Amino acid sequence: MKRQNYLLFFYIPLLGFMIIFFAFSSLNRSYIKGKVEKLVDEQLQATAGILKVNFSHLLKENYTPEHIFAQFSAEEDIYYMALLDENKQILGWRSQFEGYLPLSEESLKTERTWIIDSPAGKIFNSFSSFSLANSRVYYLYLGYSLAELEEMMLRSRKNFHLIFGIIVAVGIFFSVGLYRLQVHYLNKKREWEEEKREKQRYRDMSALTSGVAHEIKNPLNSLALLFELLSKKAPSGTEEDIASGKEQIRRISRIIDQFSSSLRPVELRKEKFLLEDIVSDVHASLAREATKKGVQIQCASYPDIVLLADKGLLRQVLHNLVKNALEASDGGTVFIRTGREKKRVSISVQDTGKGMTKGEKKRAFEPFFSGKKSGMGIGLYLVQKIVQAHEGQIHCVSEEGKGTTFIIEIPGG
Repeated sequence: MKRQNYLLFFYIPLLGFMIIFFAFSSLNRSYIKGKVEKLVDEQLQATAGILKVNFSHLLKENYTPEHIFAQFSAEEDIYYMALLDENKQILGWRSQFEGYLPLSEESLKTERTWIIDSPAGKIFNSFSSFSLANSRVYYLYLGYSLAELEEMMLRSRKNFHLIFGIIVAVGIFFSVGLYRLQVHYLNKKREWEEEKREKQRYRDMSALTSGVAHEIKNPLNSLALLFELLSKKAPSGTEEDIASGKEQIRRISRIIDQFSSSLRPVELRKEKFLLEDIVSDVHASLAREATKKGVQIQCASYPDIVLLADKGLLRQVLHNLVKNALEASDGGTVFIRTGREKKRVSISVQDTGKGMTKGEKKRAFEPFFSGKKSGMGIGLYLVQKIVQAHEGQIHCVSEEGKGTTFIIEIPGG
């Protein structure tokens, strides 16, 4: 799935869900706040009703407003209260915030309930009248603190932000995880399809190569026999030409064999052996060629590494790498190093030659690609096949003008 499609498929629905959740939570909080304010209004009206009955009884008993308010000083939820006469003149009042009684001409015009902001937060106000038996009218002004409601709404907002943050984090984490899983799946799918195409290509190439090899080798065998006869009956002075012809036939035969072997699956014949044995064998077999080119071969082997592997194939791998290093070097030194870390063994071949270009490095292990004019591009491909058959890895480190290093890592040791 492309990145743009992924954004459309996952992030836009996630964003939509978060917007809906945010809107729903806001509406829900508004609904709860409205319901609570309605309950507070009803409670305040009930409280006002009870107070008016008590005030009426005490006023009949000729209690002064100061004495009346003193009896209700323990009402903590009542932030302030005031008693007014029929002319709306204050007879007495009490407030938990001394000196604060938010009465105005506007608020005394009609009997109603309303909310105001105060130093102690929001206050629910009630202004209503009551009368005594003698028809004398009084007014009761109450202020009910909404501190608990505000605290509850603040806690609700904090909980909402916490839940919203958790949902966003989980959504992003889930989306990123799903995206990575999707990318991993698509990469594996591409690798599988590429591997499938590669196998089909090599099956086709193998069939073609086998057919071509069969068709070519029969005439080659006849030519080889013909040159043998010529070497016995040819006139004097033609020996060099006949030897050259025989060498070309052998070269063609070797090329056909290499192509055929590159397309066959690697079959391992594992045995236990010392890794330094094959290092010594390869060093000895290429010492003369190195001397001719003026190149030194230096070995640094970790002692007593015992491998369970195909000795012949690993010798072929090391031989190919060292031979390539010699061909790439003009003087200088080729280093062969072996090492061990936990349960993995490393083998590296380093030269001080001209190095590779980025393009050559990228295609180094491709079949039939070679940076050498006379190369066929099979050697490194076979090396990689053999290493991978041992469940190992090989990679190349190269820089133009500074040489090349091939590093092999295989399990065991």
